[in-house]
Amino acid sequence: MQDMDAVREALGVPQWNLIGGSYGTRAALEYLRQFPAQVRRTVIDGVAPPDMALPASFSTDGQAALDKLFDAHAKTHPGLRTDWQRLLASLPRPVSLANPLTGVTEHFTVDRELVLRAVRPPLYQPALASALPAAIHAAATEGRFEGLFGLTTVFGSSPGMRLAMGMHFSVVCAEDAPRMAQSADAPGADFRSIDADMYARVCKTWPRGDVPADFYKIPPAPSPVLVMSGGADPATPPRHGTRVAQALAVGHSERVQHLVVPEAGHGVMAVGCARDLLFRFIDAKTNAAALPQDAACATRIPRPPAFQPVQGEATK
Repeated sequence: MQDMDAVREALGVPQWNLIGGSYGTRAALEYLRQFPAQVRRTVIDGVAPPDMALPASFSTDGQAALDKLFDAHAKTHPGLRTDWQRLLASLPRPVSLANPLTGVTEHFTVDRELVLRAVRPPLYQPALASALPAAIHAAATEGRFEGLFGLTTVFGSSPGMRLAMGMHFSVVCAEDAPRMAQSADAPGADFRSIDADMYARVCKTWPRGDVPADFYKIPPAPSPVLVMSGGADPATPPRHGTRVAQALAVGHSERVQHLVVPEAGHGVMAVGCARDLLFRFIDAKTNAAALPQDAACATRIPRPPAFQPVQGEATK
């Protein structure tokens, strides 16, 4: 953040606007903490507060998003929870399927951890998650995993969606892992401690920097802040945004608005009219005109209906 402020200084910009998504929200909050006078407006979308212990919260929030999916599709797929438990109970099992990217048939063993890691990525995007009921049903009742692994591959096939794992571990092992023992997040019934265990193993030997104690503090907002959360987000759901919004609003509630889009996933800025709302917030001539924003157009966005596979007629 000190490097970032050096860029601002070199550009000769007295103040600028911060827009951060996912981990970028943590970066924005840290810049806001260190350089409050240099910030005009702030947008944080999918809030990852500095005090969240990511490996622990992953299980809690991933489970909540999965349960929300089951509830949302209970009418069209009344047996979905049963299918899910049947699938988990059938593992481990050997499978053969075509790699979604190469088309080459691969043979491997599917275990519980692999299925849980395959289910989580589509939950980030409701449009992809809408196909999970059909994919889970096919895997549980027919032993067909093409849909499940196809969905998780689609999510991670774009270069922009891939994590730089070395940097990722350097950050999480420095900022989050040391606070896992203090976390009050209860493990999810299905996800359990798979992430906490994995990060504990990695972070035991991974090189990392020291984090100052003040990094975990969120002081009151010195200028308007628009907080955005997706109600179906499996990583940074509204409970984190609410906590941050409350801390930022101390003494100046008019400076903070928390916008929750109930059926959005990880990232709200690109959903429907949210882009127009963000523009109006940044473009407002005065702080008084910046907030609150009318967000009704975004909050009414529905969850995509469950995907129904097309059944073709058999040819003779």
